[in-house]
Amino acid sequence: MGEHHHHHQKGSNILVAFFLNAGFAIIELFGGYLTNSVAIFSDAIHDLGDSIALLIAYFGEKVSLRDPDLKYTYGYRRFSVLSAVISGVILFLGSIFVIKEGLERLANPEPVHAPGMIGFALLGIAINSFAAFKLSKESGINQKMVMLHLFEDILGWVAVFIVSIILLFKPWYILDSVLSLVISLVILRGVYIQFKKIGTILLQKFPDDIEIEVLINHIKEIEHVIDVHAIQGWTLDGEINTLNFHVSVPPITTMEEADKIKKEIKKYLKQKGILYSSIEFESECYEFEL
Repeated sequence: MGEHHHHHQKGSNILVAFFLNAGFAIIELFGGYLTNSVAIFSDAIHDLGDSIALLIAYFGEKVSLRDPDLKYTYGYRRFSVLSAVISGVILFLGSIFVIKEGLERLANPEPVHAPGMIGFALLGIAINSFAAFKLSKESGINQKMVMLHLFEDILGWVAVFIVSIILLFKPWYILDSVLSLVISLVILRGVYIQFKKIGTILLQKFPDDIEIEVLINHIKEIEHVIDVHAIQGWTLDGEINTLNFHVSVPPITTMEEADKIKKEIKKYLKQKGILYSSIEFESECYEFEL
């Protein structure tokens, strides 16, 4: 019961952040137009990308929390990875568009409306800080990505704020397009990191957070366990891990003893954040091999 309520709660924070971000991104697109600032424009794209990322994260989480069934026997955790892919693609396209605009502006800078920029920058800092605060109560690959986006947005707005203060006093309009390019490169770097992580998950890379030697040694110390081998592990979504392996036991081991060993191993794996595991027992007959 408590679990269900927690999941419901989880979504609502993301939704609040989404509506804040999306509403604000639309206001900013006008703001970029009114102040004639590409930096504000690029932050608008950033925010728009993030709000779409938030929405996808919301639905991705909703789906990914479904229990395993006969169609998806590992559950739906991978759907949150899929949603991270889509938001990455959207951010990538947005950045490319802004970089194109920024480069055209570098060639011939246009005057911008500095006081208006300051107003938008302050608004941007306020709204993104509030969204980040709402989301700081969450955990998971999607939440981490989204938090990262929001912090980048805050930094982006701080940068716009500083540039617009300089522009109040000096007509260095080229700073505006330089800033828009910097913001876009930051977005692209984030997308690259995100895709690298997603790639390793989809390629079934062994989970980074499992120290395999420690695990094997611990399991070998359990009574009657002779050897552990044929280890295969992967992560469903960067958080929930699956591990399969074989355990060698003496030929005289009874089913009862094997079950006791299995219980102990599974208990240990759960502590290590490995929710799913298949353990195959086999008898170790040294004398026959010799």
